[in-house]
Formats: sequence, structure tokens, C-alpha cells
Amino acid sequence: MEKFKAEDLIMEEGPMGPIGEGESLILRVNRNCPWNRCSFCNVYKGKMYSARDVGDIKRDIDVVRRLRDLIEMNSGKMGLHNCTSRENLRQIVRDCLVLEGNEGSGVAPQWAAFRSLQNVANWFRYGGKKVFLQDANALGLKAGSLTEVLLYLKDIFPDIQTISTYARSVTSGRRSSQELEDLRKAGLSWCYVGIESGCDEVLKFMNKGVTAEEHVRGGLKLKEAGIRMAAFVMPGLAGAKSELSRKHMEDTVTVLNKIQPDEVRVRSLAVVEGAPLYEMWRQGEFQSCSEDQLLEEIKLLFEGLEFDCTIETLQMTNPLFTVKGPLSRIKGGILDIIDKFQSLSRAERAKIFLEHYTEGGYLEVVRGWGKCDSALESLFKEAIRAIYEGSPKAMEMTDLAISALKSKGVP
Repeated sequence: MEKFKAEDLIMEEGPMGPIGEGESLILRVNRNCPWNRCSFCNVYKGKMYSARDVGDIKRDIDVVRRLRDLIEMNSGKMGLHNCTSRENLRQIVRDCLVLEGNEGSGVAPQWAAFRSLQNVANWFRYGGKKVFLQDANALGLKAGSLTEVLLYLKDIFPDIQTISTYARSVTSGRRSSQELEDLRKAGLSWCYVGIESGCDEVLKFMNKGVTAEEHVRGGLKLKEAGIRMAAFVMPGLAGAKSELSRKHMEDTVTVLNKIQPDEVRVRSLAVVEGAPLYEMWRQGEFQSCSEDQLLEEIKLLFEGLEFDCTIETLQMTNPLFTVKGPLSRIKGGILDIIDKFQSLSRAERAKIFLEHYTEGGYLEVVRGWGKCDSALESLFKEAIRAIYEGSPKAMEMTDLAISALKSKGVP
């Protein structure tokens, strides 16, 4: 087997991608977030934004082709499924490179090559049809540069069917119609836009850097260019004040009804450690809403949408249920579930909320991260005890435990 320098097999990686991109090749075109001021987000805090050079991105695409060829060469010997197993990917790297260092250290370039090989192998396993462009707001690259990258990618891998990225509505609103159409023709299929709220008061408080009007303008320009849009909305972003909570969701529904995105993705707020909002919460400048309030906002969302779209609530921060499907088909059933749940006693609701997070996997994920400290474990034990003893504080204790869980991070 041909030998390579480790650098010839390494792609640059960013920190995150959205739910639903598990089948995608992850290709980094910029680093971090150009705005990076949203109070609720901790992902890129302390990191400088930079656009990657087009030549460097093309080099990564060449690395993908090289890694794909290595996988194809080995799949002939051992079959595709076996070839893309973790152990056999490690063997491919061993055959190409001399491994040094510890896998978990993240220091040795050979292990970076292994992670890149995993990325490509996962993509190859699912047919090599989808690509996600990292990091935040890849649409912010110069239009000509991004178009050049897309054309090169499609030239090397003509079987690609879908290319998606995060985008800010302000950015899409500033793009000319021709620029967006050129990007669509070059292969850009989807933009995932963090609407979060359609309420200007909430957007300003959270330092989102956009208004409801700009959300609408940016969303409509994407749709007019033929680029599909998934709008992310964030129940809980208005906090515990009931009037503002209702206005937040009603205004968000108004914005969504004007844009009519292809998908609406529900991402309930988690006040996470390391985000500016967490410090605001600690200082008493922000009060998190309860799980009951989150559910009421989600109910308002389902009730208020006047167009058909795919709607999903797959993120673990959402209360009570996870669902994905056409709104026209699932709307009635979801509203029935919420109505029946809201008719239960506080103690019954508290028990179901707690079970949703303990048995639904969230708590185990946080334990896996090593972030489930004794204080968090105690909060859950106290909430469970309060529920089973019939304490009038059962719901309050449940909300405290769930809020503390969410502060550890978003799976």
C-alpha cells in the first residue's frame, strides 16, 4: 500500500454540526462564528472567526478523494461494512503511516488522519450523497469563493445530491438574488437558519444581531433563489415572564408564516455553562422558564403555523416528546398529547417530565461527558423523592434538576 505523510490525510475539523447530518461528509469552510455574540451560545466563545482560504478547502476535498480511494481499495478485500469498522480504519492508517502518540491526546497527526478517515468512511457508508459545510454561517464566505468551492466539490464527487450549511438571516438578506441563485446552481441545497425568535425585544436582549424584519427578508431571499430553508426556533428564550413568553412565540409564528420555510426545527433553550446567558442567570438578570412554560410555547407554535412543512423536535432539550414529520399530518395528534398532558396534576406532570430526561438519554449523555457531578445527582434524587412523597414542591424541584442538567451542555 502506498505510504503517505500524515498531513496528506488530514482534513480540518470544526466543533459541531446539526442533528440530521449523521450521513454527511463534514467539510470546514470557515472557522468559528463571525457574529459570536448571542448570549445563549457558548460554542465559539473566546475563538476568533476566520474564513478559510479556497486553496486550503480544495486541498481538504482532495484529501477526501484520497481517503475514499483508500477505503475503496480495502473494501474490495474485506467488504464495505467490515472496511468501515473502527478497527479496520485503524488498520488502514497503520498500513499508510507509523502511529505515534495516544489516540485521546489529539496531538499526533496520525490520529488526526484517523479521525478524518472516520469522517469519510461514515460518509462513504451512507452512499456519499450529502455534505455539510462547517462552521457557523458558511454563507458568509465571499460569494465567488463559496461558489468556487461548491463547483470543485461537485466536480470531484458528481454523485453528491445535497449540500447544506448554517446561515444567518442577515447574511442571506445582504446577498444579491444573483449571488444566491449562483450558489444554488453550484450545489447549495439547504440553509439552516437560527431564527430563534421573531420577537424584537427577545432578539435584542439575547444580542442576536438581527430583527424580525431581517429574518423575513433573509428567509424569503433564500426561498426565492431555490435554496431550501430549515428554521430553528427556541422555546424558552424569553425566560419566565409569561406575557413575554407568549409574545416571543406568537411573534416567532408570525415570522415563520411569512417565510414558510421547508422545515421548522424546535430547539428549546438550555442555559449552558460558559454562555453569557449563564452568568446573566447567576446574577439574577434572567430567569429560566419552567418545563410547563416550554411546553406551552411549543403548543403555541404548533397551533399557530399556517403552512405545511416538516417539523421536528428531536433535540433532547425539548420537553415531553420527540417527533419529526409533516405538520399537516401530525399537528392534531401532537396538540391532543399536549392537551391531555396539561390536564394532569402537577405531581403527574413533574414525574413525566423527569422521566423524559432520565430515561430519554439526556442524563446518561451528561454522565458520559463526565459532567454529572454530585450536586446534579443530588438534585435528581431530591426531585424523585419529592415526587414520590407527594411534596407540593415536586414540580419546583423537577424544574431545578432539569435546568441544572441542561446547563451541562446540549447533546
